[in-house]
Amino acid sequence: MKYIIKTLMTVFVVCIIIITVLHYIKDTTARAEASIPKLPDFEHTNNQQFLTNVIQCVEYIDHTTTDIYPVNVELLLAQAALESGWGNSRFARVGKNLFGIRTYDLKEPHMLPSNNPKKWGVKVYLHECDSVLNYITILNNGSAYKKYRQLREDGIDDPYILVETLDAYASDKNYFSKIKSILTKIRSEYKIK
Repeated sequence: MKYIIKTLMTVFVVCIIIITVLHYIKDTTARAEASIPKLPDFEHTNNQQFLTNVIQCVEYIDHTTTDIYPVNVELLLAQAALESGWGNSRFARVGKNLFGIRTYDLKEPHMLPSNNPKKWGVKVYLHECDSVLNYITILNNGSAYKKYRQLREDGIDDPYILVETLDAYASDKNYFSKIKSILTKIRSEYKIK
């Protein structure tokens, strides 16, 4: 009888240890999974939700891509807001293109602007985060953005200065002032950290 009680006690203690270890593993796994950035659904009813979605894209790209050098997030947000009408333009809603990124290869998925240039189109993406990744790639590799990269390498991270290097990005003569105005609005009215 003593032997049976001792065996049952040992089994009970082992079961408690196993349950505790399994609970610890499950809890640790759940916390790790919760900290992994996910693709946002891009549903938004206001500018804050739009900015939050774009930030989630940047975090997802940072987590899942190892060969991308980060760009200034404030400038990225301001350009996404301007180029997509805060996510409400036709190109953003239908083409999932937040930056008005063009393609001159009309065999790839694209949308034509209303002025129908027939020489180029605005790229169409499967997800908005794909356009964020393409934007980051363009700034990191495009020959027109060498000055941007040089300032970044020199330690300059001020979006008000960096925007001045993006003259190849848009043909609007007021582009820089519009971006700077949106930067000021983002800093004063929204949470981006």
